[in-house]
Amino acid sequence: MFKLIAAAVLAAFFAATAHAETPVAVDIPRAMLQAGWQARIQSFLDRDVTPIIDLESSLPRAEGTRYLADFLPLMDRLGIALVAFDGYQAPQDGSNGYRWGYYIHEIVKAHPGRFILATNGGTNPNWLQQKGGKPSDFIDQTEAQARSGTYPIMGEFDVRHYLSGHQCKANQEERDADLPLDGPNGRRLFKLSAETGIAFVIHLEPEDASLTALEKMLAAYPDAKVIVAHFGQLRFPEKQRQFKPEYVRHMLSSYPNLHYDLSTGNPGRTYECNGGRFDTVIWDNEGGRQVDRLTPDYRAILTDFSTRFVAGTDYGGGRSPLTQFMNDQISNLRLILRDLPPEAQQDIAWRNAWRLLTGNDWAAP
Repeated sequence: MFKLIAAAVLAAFFAATAHAETPVAVDIPRAMLQAGWQARIQSFLDRDVTPIIDLESSLPRAEGTRYLADFLPLMDRLGIALVAFDGYQAPQDGSNGYRWGYYIHEIVKAHPGRFILATNGGTNPNWLQQKGGKPSDFIDQTEAQARSGTYPIMGEFDVRHYLSGHQCKANQEERDADLPLDGPNGRRLFKLSAETGIAFVIHLEPEDASLTALEKMLAAYPDAKVIVAHFGQLRFPEKQRQFKPEYVRHMLSSYPNLHYDLSTGNPGRTYECNGGRFDTVIWDNEGGRQVDRLTPDYRAILTDFSTRFVAGTDYGGGRSPLTQFMNDQISNLRLILRDLPPEAQQDIAWRNAWRLLTGNDWAAP
């Protein structure tokens, strides 16, 4: 009955809003979807392959059209069980307000055992300008969509976002976002997660002020399920002095609703927008160069708090082709997992994601 009412409310809501794409319903019962996910995960476990559930990626329609057919067999070869791609805004059609995109709905309907339906991501101008209060606004549409009961996860939502290397080169200054996590729309997002039980991903560069706001919101909304993207990525250390191993331990010990994803840099990756310095602090350093080994402090954190980390690859627009990108990122994830105890490897690779997506611990079919 709840789903019928929610579907009716959603239909009425979007009848009053403009959209450039015809809404696509993923009308497969959640229990059937989860059974398919479960069977695919088990198929890797039966072959003694640690499956990966990617909870932090995005897929524009153009890239999906170009690369998805080649990516499907690659998923099997790389041990990628499931990917939660968040969606992008639909193309311009002359209407005002945010235009919800339905491409991810299409690929989930086509491949329900491989892809997880995520909401559209918060990288669009409507979100970045912090608009809200109208059916045509992104946060209002996100609330309506999430309350429909069809999405197992939300995000990624930009909050504090530095330019990536290619954005720096292209002078894409609009992606240099600095939004108030504890502002009205941030509170709406945390409240939405707390009330629906749906986890969400945020991009929050760990500046000292950002971390203060994060602690405030985690305490105010203890039932919100929060995943902070790109663990250990520090691109302006002079603004991020607080993020140290002891502080990470404080955060994970104090806020059980906090999770991090490991869509982060490979050993030796540098940040071109800041003089070419290393931008990922989890890797050990020898003679001024990073090596493919976790520092003892971060290896211990990933071991001691293994139930609080999830896998991610951070695919999206403007990157290398999907197959090449995923091959590189999965290699990096498995490098991170390599030196961890077996239980921690399973937790981070897929078990924690399963719990966040379903609300239950894993049980073999």
